[in-house]
Amino acid sequence: MNSTLFYTGTFFIYLLVVFLELVAIISKKDPIHKIAMNLLLVAFLFQSPGVIIRGIQINFIPLTSTYEAVTFIGWIGALIVYLFYKIKKIDSIVAFFSTVTLTALYAISSSPIASSEAKPPIPALQSYWLVLHVSFAFIGEVFFILSFAAAIAYFIVKSEAKKERMDELMYRSILIGFPFFTLGALVFGAIWAKYAWGRFWAWDPKETWSLITWLIYSAFLHSRYMMKWKGKRSAIIAIIAFLAMIFTFFGVNFLLSGLHSYG
Repeated sequence: MNSTLFYTGTFFIYLLVVFLELVAIISKKDPIHKIAMNLLLVAFLFQSPGVIIRGIQINFIPLTSTYEAVTFIGWIGALIVYLFYKIKKIDSIVAFFSTVTLTALYAISSSPIASSEAKPPIPALQSYWLVLHVSFAFIGEVFFILSFAAAIAYFIVKSEAKKERMDELMYRSILIGFPFFTLGALVFGAIWAKYAWGRFWAWDPKETWSLITWLIYSAFLHSRYMMKWKGKRSAIIAIIAFLAMIFTFFGVNFLLSGLHSYG
């Protein structure tokens, strides 16, 4: 059985979720938001067999190509956004921008820049330090997507109560995502680099931009704790940090040459 069937089906569920969340925002009907979030859980469950099949096809955990990276973010992102909805009761506007972002990333799996060919990874990628490096970094990035969605929503909602809620969601999601990203992008990444290339750090463009992204999110938390920044200024930092994260994920691969360009 081909894993592509599950990935394609998941993508269409994502599109339906985005549409329903837009309807929920316009109609202001919470039951539609609830249906959309339950469908997000369905998307996670539907893709899960595809992830397993893909792993069997390449004889490794499917995290070693652009195709596998963007579909993994969509897969784990669906679960995290759903759990955030159940625990934090995120509004339809935050769910909408989160799922739009995840869907846009997922769409890359169908583009020419992400080959869906299932083939075993090169030796440098056949390391479980790589699995820890990539999976933890991506989990952190999903929480950063939530913070970005809340930051955008902050500038859209009108009431002060809703702005305060967006500010709190933005802060909480970064607070959770930051240690995941720190461990994945920097700590496990350095250990894997030592295993693969014989050194912990070499100022490779991906390493450098991961550090830049980490520093901007650090600035968000520092300004929150030490300078008591909230609201508009925090939202601006969260958006800038997200843009740095996206550049680290994609821009570095296509605009800068480095050791991380594996396809």
